[in-house]
Amino acid sequence: MGLKKDRLHSLYRGVRILVKAGLGLFFQRLEVRHAERIPETGPAVFVANHPNSIMDAMVLWAVLARKVNYIAHAGLFQGRVKNWFLRNIGVIPVYRRQDDPDKMEQNLSMFRASYEVLEKGETIGIFPEGTSDMLRKVKQVKTGAARIVLETEARNGYDLGIQLVPLGLHFFSRSHFRSRVLVNVGEPVPLVKYFTQYHSDPIAGVTALTREIQNRLEKLTVNIQDEELDEFVHALEEIYREELLTEHGRGTISAFDKFFLSQKIAEGVQYYQQQRPAVVTAIRDQVASYQRKLARLRLRDALLRESVRKSRAWHEYGWAALVTLGGFPFALYGLLNNLVPYHLAERAAQKFVDERTKILTALLFAGGAAFLVFYTLQVSVVAYYLGGWWASAYAVSLPASGFWALAYLKRVRAYGEHLSFSIFLFTNRHLINRLRLERKRLIKTINSVRDEFLALHNR
Repeated sequence: MGLKKDRLHSLYRGVRILVKAGLGLFFQRLEVRHAERIPETGPAVFVANHPNSIMDAMVLWAVLARKVNYIAHAGLFQGRVKNWFLRNIGVIPVYRRQDDPDKMEQNLSMFRASYEVLEKGETIGIFPEGTSDMLRKVKQVKTGAARIVLETEARNGYDLGIQLVPLGLHFFSRSHFRSRVLVNVGEPVPLVKYFTQYHSDPIAGVTALTREIQNRLEKLTVNIQDEELDEFVHALEEIYREELLTEHGRGTISAFDKFFLSQKIAEGVQYYQQQRPAVVTAIRDQVASYQRKLARLRLRDALLRESVRKSRAWHEYGWAALVTLGGFPFALYGLLNNLVPYHLAERAAQKFVDERTKILTALLFAGGAAFLVFYTLQVSVVAYYLGGWWASAYAVSLPASGFWALAYLKRVRAYGEHLSFSIFLFTNRHLINRLRLERKRLIKTINSVRDEFLALHNR
């Protein structure tokens, strides 16, 4: 039994190492805020929002050093190999009513497995919304997490010491390779008052703790309750978030800085939508008018924020041309060696256009498989013709040149966009000045509403 347990522990550690390495390559940055709130020992239940399907569990796998026994819907366990693998890395199946209402009684075994895990001092990970969604909104939280915590404590005389830790997951892009992710760790929920309530009325205790989990998750995420406002909030983020960062003189911009401002913009919009909807309508119309003009001219708002002088522009673009030419050979090398697997990963992700919460997962798995196969073939060919030393050097160069090519193409696109804007500016200065004036009026309006909002909430 001990040998089997060691093997299973080794399997979990091996998978976690692979996941952590894969996500380190896949994401540009994975930032954890308040990592000190993650308990290092003792039984714990981690509850998180669920924006991105299986990717959510993998992100938490990468940032939580302890073994996490996830609770996942039973549909993932279909197939003998998947069933064996998931069960042996600690995943516990749960049957959802929308999947098969006839199997709900089988969830008793899920609760028993959860009790045993916590009683051994281990941890459980739950996404209590039940399903993932593209909307930036914490859906109605199910009662399972609260029930597991309270029933396990009740079985142990309320003396087990479970820590209930809420986690907010924020993906800055839901469909792009090398994006950023924030894991926002909340303070553990004080449970004593819920123990008292559960002891006298179990249903009321579970309901109250579920409501607290809902509130905690909403505070750790960008939570837009009105779905129709989401597009407007996105537009304000694009125009106003960078304005706020510049205003506060931020040097290095962390993922949390951007998340925090997005959260506050969403809160302000929802407040005015409830209290003074006419304000939201007026600003919405201004933003829409401004964006239509940008779209007609094929410009981005960020370009209008910049101050461009002709002498400075030619100096900068001359230097950009030298950098572009100098980096071209290695970028071409990286492009030729990585284009096919990258393209295959993109094609795989496109199949999930109707299930957008799975796009990042598809990119990760399809990309990982494609790059592994193509790199193996390419290195094998070099080894066959040139020998081991050349093959080793070539193997190291493949991912390095791929990342270089990706950064190079992004830089060249930015140079091209700025050059195009500079030419447009010097030939249509009056049009740009009118747009900048409109933007200035829009920012002034938003600033006045923001100041009013802050004054109301700082009383």
